[in-house]
Order: sequence, then C-alpha cells, then structure tokens
Amino acid sequence: MNEVVRTAKTSAQAIWSLVLGILSFLCFGFFAGIPAVICGHVARSNIRKSQGALTGGGMALAGLILGYIGIVVTTLGILAAIAIPNFVAYRNKAFCSKVESAANNTVAAMNDYYSDPNNTGLPTLNELADVAGYSPIENVTIDISGTEYDPVITVSDNSGKCPRGKYLVITAENFPGEWGQ
Repeated sequence: MNEVVRTAKTSAQAIWSLVLGILSFLCFGFFAGIPAVICGHVARSNIRKSQGALTGGGMALAGLILGYIGIVVTTLGILAAIAIPNFVAYRNKAFCSKVESAANNTVAAMNDYYSDPNNTGLPTLNELADVAGYSPIENVTIDISGTEYDPVITVSDNSGKCPRGKYLVITAENFPGEWGQ
C-alpha cells in the first residue's frame, strides 16, 4: 500500500520572525523589532490555522519576544539620550542659581545692615548674620571687599559645576553681576 506521509513544514514567517527578533535585540532595535513582531503574530496565526501542516510556533514566539524586547530597549535608549543631557543642563543651571541666590541674599543683607545709621564701614559676613539673619549657602564662598560706598561682592561656586563661570562679581555699576572664570 502506498501511504502518503505528510511532513510538516516550518513556517517561513516564523523563521523570519526569529531572525528579525535576534537582529532587533542585538543591533537594529525597532527597525527589525517591528517586522519581527508582525511576522511572529502572522506566523503563529498561520500555524494555528494549518492544522499541523506548519510548525515553528516556538521560533515565532521567540521572535515575538526578542522583537518586543528590541523595541522596548531602543525606545528606552532614545528617551535616555534625550533626558540625560537635559537633566545635566538643568542641574548645572541650579548650581548657577545657587550662586546668584547667595549674591542676592548678600546684597539684601547689606541693605539691611546699612539701614541702621550706626553701621558704617564694610560689614563682615558675621556682622551680616547678626544684623540681618543672613546665613551662608553650602559650597558657596562669599567675599566682600571694596569700600562702604563702592562694595564689591564676589561669590564663588566651590562645586565647579556652574557653566557660566567660577565666580560672580557684583558692584554698584554691574548689578546683578558679571560671571568670571
């Protein structure tokens, strides 16, 4: 008797899904991940409908999983490439703002200090703290020099992370100040 033996064929779409999934996972991201997912879903559907004539469900599933992982990893990489430089820029601006805030607080404290007619001469930081409740800011150095009529306030960023400069100098002529290296 002649028996016809049917051998199941492996779905070409399942093979493509696996190959594209591997490529998306290794180097091509969602450019190979999206086709891997599409081929994987189509292959699994065709394998179910073939009633045993097609095999490769495991390859299709592996291609789907690798394709989805490739898409997610690529998306997270793109988001990180956008977010990290912005975070660094905002953090650096915060260091500059801290220096500017310390300078403005010093100017306000000096105005309070000079509002008392008994206070003459250039104040020290301790005198400003006593009179105006002034308090220093961490990683910021303040130097008051010049004369009472022409004071010079130099505020330094000790962290070295302010991109505008290492110090801010405030005088009566250049208020709110000029940055220097």
